[in-house]
Amino acid sequence: MANFNLDVTLKKALDEYGKRDALDMAEKTGTDFKDNRFYFDFLNSLVEIGYPDGTAVFQDTQEKLDLIPQILLLHYLVHAGGSPLTGKNISFKELPGGSIYIEPFTNRCIRPLTFLFGKDPKGFQTAAEQCGGIKQNFGDISYCFKALPNIPVTLVLWAEDDEFPANANIIFDETASDYLPTEDYAFLCGMIVAMLKKCKRA
Repeated sequence: MANFNLDVTLKKALDEYGKRDALDMAEKTGTDFKDNRFYFDFLNSLVEIGYPDGTAVFQDTQEKLDLIPQILLLHYLVHAGGSPLTGKNISFKELPGGSIYIEPFTNRCIRPLTFLFGKDPKGFQTAAEQCGGIKQNFGDISYCFKALPNIPVTLVLWAEDDEFPANANIIFDETASDYLPTEDYAFLCGMIVAMLKKCKRA
């Protein structure tokens, strides 16, 4: 989903989306479908996506989503295979081709997360809980976010101390590759970090 090629990426996603059976997509993605629209949670907000036109809006305001989130949601609907979650966690590197995208993933997600909260674990707790995160037992502090109906994403933080610098990681259910292409997880996790940053400033 290269930034300079978004229009082409959107067109391709819309073409694939319009060819798929809506009820099959709804079943595989865990979304509600009625009146030619999909309804589901996305990063702590309710969204609607029209079928087959692919128009994506926030349910409460009817404001259109930006281009990258729209593409991401279309990819989710088209790509999802419906595998049940296993509860077994994997890292980004363990996703197909994850080693290829690890640098942009680190720059977009891990480093900003560490910068924002590496010296402020309490701030991470407050922001995460405001954004719907569920506390987990990894690292010094961690929270799981239901980014999409079948995509839990867990952010793990190790706070800075006298001996070690701050560090962070992001982990996924091992079924993650059945729901989105690997590259899209860099964008999705970047959105989660941006959401937390916004909550921190609020």
